[in-house]
Amino acid sequence: MNEVTFIRPSLAQDFTKDILTSETLTRFAEIIHTKVANGRTLEEVRRALVEARPEKQARLDAGEPLNFLPAEEAITFLDGTTMTAREIREADWKVDGQPPKLNGRHVQLTGPCSDPAMAIGAMNTGQQWMADSEDAAAQSTDSPLRTQRSLKLLCTWTPEGKRALDGMGGKNLKPENEVAVMIYRPRGLHLDDRHLLVDGQAVSGGFVDAWLFLRHNAKALMDRGLPVAFYLPKLECVQEADLWHTFLYETEKALDLAPGTVKIYQLVEIINATYQLEEMMYAFTRPIRDARTGKTVPASRFIGPNVGRWDYLASMYRATRADLAGIPPDTNLVTLDGARFLAVYEQYVSDMARRRGAVPWGGMSANILLRATLRPGDFEKITGKEDAPALLGALLAAGYLDSKGNVTGKFQAGADTLPGLPAPYEPQRTRIIGILEAFTARAYNNKVALEKASDDKARESGLRLAKDGGRRCYYGAWVATPDMVAVIQPVFEKAAREGLLAALDTAPARSDWYSEELAAGLRAFPEGLLTEAGMREDITIALQYMASYLQGSAAAAVTSPQLKLQLMEDLATAEIRRAALWKRLHAGAVLQGEGPLAGKRLTGEVFLRLLDEEAGKLKGASVGTAREILRLTTTAKKLIPWISDPLNVVLDEESPEVITSALKAYVDTYVTTGKRLGRVAGADRL
Repeated sequence: MNEVTFIRPSLAQDFTKDILTSETLTRFAEIIHTKVANGRTLEEVRRALVEARPEKQARLDAGEPLNFLPAEEAITFLDGTTMTAREIREADWKVDGQPPKLNGRHVQLTGPCSDPAMAIGAMNTGQQWMADSEDAAAQSTDSPLRTQRSLKLLCTWTPEGKRALDGMGGKNLKPENEVAVMIYRPRGLHLDDRHLLVDGQAVSGGFVDAWLFLRHNAKALMDRGLPVAFYLPKLECVQEADLWHTFLYETEKALDLAPGTVKIYQLVEIINATYQLEEMMYAFTRPIRDARTGKTVPASRFIGPNVGRWDYLASMYRATRADLAGIPPDTNLVTLDGARFLAVYEQYVSDMARRRGAVPWGGMSANILLRATLRPGDFEKITGKEDAPALLGALLAAGYLDSKGNVTGKFQAGADTLPGLPAPYEPQRTRIIGILEAFTARAYNNKVALEKASDDKARESGLRLAKDGGRRCYYGAWVATPDMVAVIQPVFEKAAREGLLAALDTAPARSDWYSEELAAGLRAFPEGLLTEAGMREDITIALQYMASYLQGSAAAAVTSPQLKLQLMEDLATAEIRRAALWKRLHAGAVLQGEGPLAGKRLTGEVFLRLLDEEAGKLKGASVGTAREILRLTTTAKKLIPWISDPLNVVLDEESPEVITSALKAYVDTYVTTGKRLGRVAGADRL
């Protein structure tokens, strides 16, 4: 039938003239109904693969260890061709690598693009911008469709489009030859679209994202001499990689694009995928046997893999949910340079990329640089606008500020006096001290952010050895804010000048690619102390993030009490923290370190006490809903697969009764049946 309908017509109607035209939707329905060699459609294959994930989890729950595929296991691709894992591993093949336009750009800024002002800021970095429809992009109201509209304006780069964007948020786009090269991240296979149904059935949000982006932008990008490149998230196995490869091939045919036009970075963010990394890289590189002509068509599209800590750590906790012997330590202790399984993973991904000529990318620097220099406007609430410069001058004269407005060492945080402060300002001394303390904290945040990010990237680029003695070799890395680009880019440029990145052109000298020792190292559970402060840290950051997501912002600035830092986080931070909380609670962990609860066992009562105390410290319309989500998902008998599920179940809802009922229905359904319940615009479906 190929009938496309809108789930929420009132929201979608505004986009039918440019993004959701009748022709665009009809052709999308035709593509997802394309049949592969076994007679199933692409959308049917997608559903089957998503439904197979719980079956894999059930085997892990029963004690099956995470491991590489057996060498003789046959892999049947969607075009009907079959190869064993051994044949793939022993064959002489290479990926195409990185498009030339991306060379020399060592930083990928990630972020949403539904807000044109944010998109302009990202483009003006001049590096690479991963425009996101996934973890950093909220799914509220019409946000996914506004994202596509912004992307179309940016990609086509017409005078009309540039005029429509310029001035947004007080920002203007730089000239075309100075802006960043865009990469796009669609949603993962596990997420249904929140706006479209085809023949009354839910469809892949990722397929919708990819089709709309390519339909509206691919040829425009190519006409400008730019690559068409995607980041693909949340992949778990070679069959899922092959599905994306096949979907993109069919899309390329529909749009008269050469096979392999769409290039792929793969996020290796699910632990299961690491054990099939080489097979997945091959799935994106292999030629496809065309279903209509029977001819084998080259369609190589793989650029390289990307590593990341949060989602990967969350996937470790999900995969081992039934093994309660392993207790997650304080999350801030589990680092890529410290935890054994993360260090082994980071080295392995780098080496595997080099083995096949791919370009590996390092993880995220989530740090935020804050303005730490005081201005007259910072004191206007104390003195009024006219007298604020005088107060700033008085603090400068007294030695509490330097000439640039930075707080000096003369000021001692925690003190209740300001010697030398002119008498007229004495009645406001407490408020002035509060401002000085806030800007002292900002300066500390910036100092630590610069140190941590620079050191982290020195390891990833190979400028320094990792703590395990290995030398990584990553071409570049991610940042969450434009200010961090100038911090990260010079690190990789230095590595390039010193010849360290030349190692990307040579295969690593290792012979343990599929050894038992390597398999064990990749799944070694992290060790360390679990403290009350660590519990509170995970609870408050999860609450801060989820409250922001529910308000429509999936790229959220959160405060880390334990690190005393501001961080820019996406959905992954909620994933790791809620997964760690679940495992600790259900394992009956004993809290260690300092604090009133040190030595006490983590029970439901203790968890709820901590949850209520941390929620009570936060303000905002959605904190209560975030608390309820964290309460229900942490105390549930089973660890749910994705925190995005309950968030999306109640997204755009305002009624407390509806929210509570929907959350309870989701958790109860998953616990009793293992199925994920989705809810869109009041219509429940399994």
